[in-house]
Amino acid sequence: MKYFIIINLHAGGANAKKVWPDIQKQLAAAHADYQTAYPNHAVELAEQALSEIDTANQTDAVLIAAGGDGTLHETLLGCQHYYRTHQNDHPVPIAFLPVGSGNDFARGLKIPLHWEKALADILTQSAAKTINVGHYTDLDHHSEGFFTNNFGIGFDATVVHLANHSSLKSHQFFGQFSYMAAILNVIIHFKGFKTEILPGNMPKVTFDNTFLLTTTDIPYFGGGINIVPSASVFDDHLDLVVVEKTSLWQLILFVSMIFLKRHLRLKFIHHYHEKELFIKTNGNRLGQIDGEELGERTFNLKLDTVKYPFWIR
Repeated sequence: MKYFIIINLHAGGANAKKVWPDIQKQLAAAHADYQTAYPNHAVELAEQALSEIDTANQTDAVLIAAGGDGTLHETLLGCQHYYRTHQNDHPVPIAFLPVGSGNDFARGLKIPLHWEKALADILTQSAAKTINVGHYTDLDHHSEGFFTNNFGIGFDATVVHLANHSSLKSHQFFGQFSYMAAILNVIIHFKGFKTEILPGNMPKVTFDNTFLLTTTDIPYFGGGINIVPSASVFDDHLDLVVVEKTSLWQLILFVSMIFLKRHLRLKFIHHYHEKELFIKTNGNRLGQIDGEELGERTFNLKLDTVKYPFWIR
């Protein structure tokens, strides 16, 4: 097996850079055949790796995204870009080595969060599994994209924005608390917005005071928050959660109930499980995809899933 490793040395508050020599030692001990790329942009590096694999007619290759959820997102995006113009019935599978700070994809697929065990699993894995990844079409700009975790507008996107720009984010120990600090800030100051939802073949639903709107393919978001416990990449449906902004105490109740996995029972929370979703917002809102900021804009989206092979147990 030939492994192509795309490692983000800045992931996890530079934790990836710290453990990289140990990762190399474990690869050497396993006599693994690998080559490494240190990304400025994992999208281009994934495309370059796939081009090299095709040129060499390599039939037993695996791309390893080593970093956080953002590194995995860019690696998937590079693969999808490449195969959009290079038809292949057997695309190169992606493995994930979690050395970032969020690692929600690893949690959702029960990939060990300790890199030593995760790498051992990758090196002893013998076949890929096909999973469903999120796919969206921007109906206003006629563009598309993909996500392994979730696409959020409003609350979670604002949390991501504040957490990414927090001084805690880059700290090796306190980085994990940057999300919690951002959540408290947003609960107090966030203002709701109008959203139109068309879930599958159901009638259109309008929410005038949306607080959180996230479409997810896995149970977790925001660094381990279990937003939809039943979500699965092996299901070709997406899960949409809409939370209406109510009183401060109800929002605190919402956050509290998340940790008990009972939040979807609350009356001001709406959960949809559909193969296809249409979402439209009014005015400019912050968006995020797999923890990466999309900026502030109006969203008019169609969301569904596509299949891609991953090197997982």
